[in-house]
Amino acid sequence: MASRGSSAEPWPLPRCFPERLAEARAAASSSLRPCVLLTTGAMNPPHKGHAQLLRQAAERLQREGYCVLGAWMSPSHDDYVGPKAFRLGTLHLSSGLRLQLAHFMVREDDLVAVGSWEANVTGRWPDFPEVAAELEKQIQGRIEDPGSLGSMPRVFYACGTDHAKRCGLYQGFGRFGGEAENVGVVVVPREGEVAQPESPGKFVFVASAAPGDVASFSSTKIRESFKTAGPEEHQYLCHAICEEAADFILRPSAEQRAAYKEDFKKLEQQLIASDA
Repeated sequence: MASRGSSAEPWPLPRCFPERLAEARAAASSSLRPCVLLTTGAMNPPHKGHAQLLRQAAERLQREGYCVLGAWMSPSHDDYVGPKAFRLGTLHLSSGLRLQLAHFMVREDDLVAVGSWEANVTGRWPDFPEVAAELEKQIQGRIEDPGSLGSMPRVFYACGTDHAKRCGLYQGFGRFGGEAENVGVVVVPREGEVAQPESPGKFVFVASAAPGDVASFSSTKIRESFKTAGPEEHQYLCHAICEEAADFILRPSAEQRAAYKEDFKKLEQQLIASDA
């Protein structure tokens, strides 16, 4: 059963997917190649920077001659996020709430959808290569008449420079072997960061940094804004996530509070601690 805040469909199709798929079929005889994008992470909570990372990656792949059919944000499993938050002494929002906030944020987004498969796996947390392989299987299962595309869509994993370096992703997914070995990588640096060189032969590309203040958003800063919950914090959350998410966190209805009782208990405890 899907958790609260998640779509009943673990990999709902982005709104642009049908149109982009038709475009890829029409261009199958040319060099335009179909692909999809994925990013994972704690997203504790999600913010516009996560969605923008996927847009920056999409722009790079389009310049390389790919038709990007869609992109997914995949918030990580509680069994990963919870212990990490405990070690850091920070707030842990449940997967249900993180998924709900992500859905609010991309509700009107054409390119980006929210994947809940990773967060809803029972009894364990799947690491990002497994999540990428699962998305690949799902996309392949949804493509009718794959011969009309020329090739099956390739999954590209989008991430920042720290994750790419720590996990050896500049060498490509081939190092993981198995079902994930055909996954590509797009590294998206923050402004001022220097990424390692691309490796097109291994399907590793480097995107441009995100422009403007969207690059400054961080889950840490957003969690800090939960501690005071005043008008300025509401305005910031509207800007960093969206107005619906800001209202949900700072001005929840009784029904919303009841649905995410444990999360709001943690948020209230944080407010009390900040006033002490």
